[in-house]
Amino acid sequence: MMELKYDPGKGIWVEEPASFEKLHRNSFGTNKKGKLFLEVEEALYALNFLRGTCTAVKAPKGKDVLGFNDIATIYAADNPRLFVKYNAYRDWRDRGLILKRIEYLDKRNLRKKAKIGRKYPARKIEKVKLKSEAVWYPKSFFSVMENDEEGRMLFDRYWIGQWGIYKQERGNLLKLSSLETVFLAKHFGLKVMDLMTGKRLTHSHILKQLIKEREYARQLYDVYEDWRLKAFVIKTGFKFGTHFRIYFPGASPRNEPKDWIHSKHVIHVFPKEQKLLISEWARAVRVAHGVKKTFLLSIPEMKKNDYVDYPAEFIAWRRKKHGKDWVRETPEDKPRYLLAAVAEDEHIGGVELASLLRKAESMGLELILSIGDRETAITYYILKKVILPGSDYEYYEIEWMKP
Repeated sequence: MMELKYDPGKGIWVEEPASFEKLHRNSFGTNKKGKLFLEVEEALYALNFLRGTCTAVKAPKGKDVLGFNDIATIYAADNPRLFVKYNAYRDWRDRGLILKRIEYLDKRNLRKKAKIGRKYPARKIEKVKLKSEAVWYPKSFFSVMENDEEGRMLFDRYWIGQWGIYKQERGNLLKLSSLETVFLAKHFGLKVMDLMTGKRLTHSHILKQLIKEREYARQLYDVYEDWRLKAFVIKTGFKFGTHFRIYFPGASPRNEPKDWIHSKHVIHVFPKEQKLLISEWARAVRVAHGVKKTFLLSIPEMKKNDYVDYPAEFIAWRRKKHGKDWVRETPEDKPRYLLAAVAEDEHIGGVELASLLRKAESMGLELILSIGDRETAITYYILKKVILPGSDYEYYEIEWMKP
């Protein structure tokens, strides 16, 4: 039996030698003059899984022995998300790994910088001056080009628009989405004529119409343009629950149908002012992983003053190779992760997520989101920064992980 003690003026601690040794050996608590003081999540874990009992030195409301809910009640006023944090702590500890409050971070023991997921092979797109025109369908948000030569060239060489029917050799029209129309008008000199008025439209006029009629059209176009100018092929990601699917420079639709090239990356644009239910956000990541695609997240338009001090509860360690064996890391090792605990029914916004990512990067840590579901099971996602050379935006790879 593990003996814990509680005093409202001091906190929760262990001093009985066997209990002290067991907890200290496993990196629980803080040693202060022969007493091992525990954070509330550590105490709750000891009560629930280490056969712990807690005796009140100064009994609150006449109780001498405090249970799990008694301890939680005492600390909940200053920690309203206590159970969400405890559940994340419990799961990591159950895996035999060490998790500590961020306050325990020793800045002298930080990694120099966080790992970069990948540097992507960007290059400048080769622009051509178009002679033909496209007709804009204002309420459908598509334009149609009838010039066979230039239409086929745009599709075969740049994979812009859709020539004929998708994956079929029928039809000879090039259909351009709204984003493709703006891009070609702006960078390739495409003439765009309004179907209803016959007047020529500038790229800025079309984009203003999009922004007025479609939510977050500006952010979507900015990300589309960013990747296109670096010679990536960027197409709709509708079938995969995201905004875009991405092909690396050089991808072409000219392959035979049996060899049709498949994208390996999808990208979701998360505007800074938007908030998503955690379960919806995680669902999009899972869909991408289910079809073996890397999920990229973009948070455009972040400025210096947008970042906030969004709370991240824990720093975490994993395992390392020692000879032929894997051994768990301890606080003597440099921490690997900044871990933020959330629940599936909570919301998270672009600002909050970007702020967490920046905080982790400043500490030389990788960011992990620990998502607790309604059955208290935990799913982990790790976020790594992506370098897209020449880009002013920040992108991140998000991967499911198993500690």
